[in-house]
Amino acid sequence: MSPSFAQIAPHYDALRPLSEGDRARLLGVVERAKLEEDDLAVEVGCGTGRITLPLAGLTRARVIGFDSEERMLEVGRTKDGEGRIDWRRGSAYRLPLGEGEAAMVLMVMVVHLLRRRGAAFREVRRVLRPGGSLSLWTFTPRHVRDFYLNDYFPSIPVIDLARFAEIRALSRDLTRAGFPEVEVEIQDEERVIPIADVVDRVRGRYISTLGMLPPLEYRLGLQRLEELLARDRSVVMRQRSEWAVLTAR
Repeated sequence: MSPSFAQIAPHYDALRPLSEGDRARLLGVVERAKLEEDDLAVEVGCGTGRITLPLAGLTRARVIGFDSEERMLEVGRTKDGEGRIDWRRGSAYRLPLGEGEAAMVLMVMVVHLLRRRGAAFREVRRVLRPGGSLSLWTFTPRHVRDFYLNDYFPSIPVIDLARFAEIRALSRDLTRAGFPEVEVEIQDEERVIPIADVVDRVRGRYISTLGMLPPLEYRLGLQRLEELLARDRSVVMRQRSEWAVLTAR
């Protein structure tokens, strides 16, 4: 992961609150997986546990959260009062699990951060038992092209169209990694975000792309948003998200 994740770890949950869409997607994943008490569910790239903790609340299965950034894991542990989750530092390319140990693996907003996604997919295939499933959530290229902050930061689509792969490419890579069955569901989600929250999120660089912008472009875009906030705090912005949810078996 980018070093920026260590910097924003203490504020990550406030910057990236769980949405109703996130909860609905997670519920669907758990229902389809039909996890039993002795099963193991794994989240790769769990961060502070914003998905991992609700996952543990929806199943009696054992849950492990892996992340490469220790500071993110530290925040997750502080929220896990019941000790339901085994928080471990680990790489998507080398998971410290045995072959066929997991019943389900979840990867939420991780694949665009992977330099070698084929290797990561093969590693997930290795740790999944026969009949187990990978649930992968990512944004579509259309989402990137229509992102609500593009007018303020024109480099965002340039950067992210190179990171967020076409869904056909992801499906192909999963098949090559040993998943003969790949299902794709496209989901739309719309949020209304008060301008004050938008400014707070941009100041906190709540998406990794903001940390990749040219410094002058970032400052000027943030300045425009701050000026909009100063003129009228009642302004809201609409974020339309297009999710791709891939289930691979």
